[in-house]
Amino acid sequence: MDDWKQTVAANLTELRKSHHMTQLQLAEMLHYSDKAVSKWERGESLPDLSVMKQLADYYGITIDDFLYTPEERAARAQKQESGQETAEPIPQIRKKNRLIIAGMAALLVWFLASTVFVVLDTVIPELNYSSFLFMYAAPIATVVCLVFNSIWFNPRWNYLIISVLVWTVLGSLFLTFYEHRIWKIFLIGIPAQLIIVLWSRLRPVQKSSKKDQT
Repeated sequence: MDDWKQTVAANLTELRKSHHMTQLQLAEMLHYSDKAVSKWERGESLPDLSVMKQLADYYGITIDDFLYTPEERAARAQKQESGQETAEPIPQIRKKNRLIIAGMAALLVWFLASTVFVVLDTVIPELNYSSFLFMYAAPIATVVCLVFNSIWFNPRWNYLIISVLVWTVLGSLFLTFYEHRIWKIFLIGIPAQLIIVLWSRLRPVQKSSKKDQT
């Protein structure tokens, strides 16, 4: 039993480090304390099954992979890449599918903007504002990425996506009213960006595992 716990602990440590995450960042993502994560990685306790499933999905592996040592997992992955093992884990397939769906949704925004632009430019060529569709496609596509990232991927990327959204909106407004040369509109982005940075530094109230409370 102790060997099994140490194998899981070694995997938790190796996978976290390979994804360039600190114990605190992982704890925030799971809504646990960094103290609990530290205990998991030392083999003093183990996360419950729901947390194991969440971690497996995030790392693109199966729960069974936690039972193999990091070396055994690397060997299995190498065999799979060389074609000796062709079955791809279902969570990894799901993650790839989600990335493809999110990319298709973002590209769909540009497809619709291009379609409307071509139609308007053909039917009503004197309409000078049809080109603005491309400018506003950028912030709309960013909103789409924000939604999919919030649902399926790492929420910490939301801060970066929101920053992109702020500057694309300001850029679109600047180009829309370009003749007025309202370059000062970008000054709005400075405090907005600072708010986003400070927002990203907020720490949620962390719940400790039951073993931490005893």
